Amino acid sequence: MKSDVGSEQAGRARGWWWLPLSLLIIALDQWTKLVAVEHLPYGVPQAVMPSLNWTLVHNHGGAFSFLSDHDGWQRWLFLVLASAITLVLLEWLRRTPARVWALCLPLALLIGGAIGNLIDRVRLGYVIDFVQVYWREWAWPAFNIADSGITVGIILLLVYEVYGQRRHTADTGADGSHTR
Repeated sequence: MKSDVGSEQAGRARGWWWLPLSLLIIALDQWTKLVAVEHLPYGVPQAVMPSLNWTLVHNHGGAFSFLSDHDGWQRWLFLVLASAITLVLLEWLRRTPARVWALCLPLALLIGGAIGNLIDRVRLGYVIDFVQVYWREWAWPAFNIADSGITVGIILLLVYEVYGQRRHTADTGADGSHTR
């Protein structure tokens, strides 16, 4: 009887249980940015291994420095957008059962990444980037841990939307209860 109550409570656990992952992404992101600022010269690539440099740069724009060459209004645009998107993601996570890990995982990564970069925008007016991947003459724009969380989160969310959602819908009834 006791195990039935425990499993019933576990079934009702919400996605909030995944927020420690978001906090881990935020902490790693802020710590690595602090280390980069303290130890890397601005704009000078430091070789780590073939095809990977540490290169400290400030991104005043969005992804891939989108709108970075404008006079500052984009800071407020990205602050508002990132805040609104984070609130939507938090609510989505809150409404998702914790056991639906294939959805909770990407949402937690996205929330952590968004807040990591949001902290930079509020505090500094730009985002600190320092990881540079390149191949011969081609270089990917510099990025950070928060960007990695956002990228992996988006990829996993797309995979869930294409494949996982069908499986989850088939495994649950119309009321969200397990059918197996």
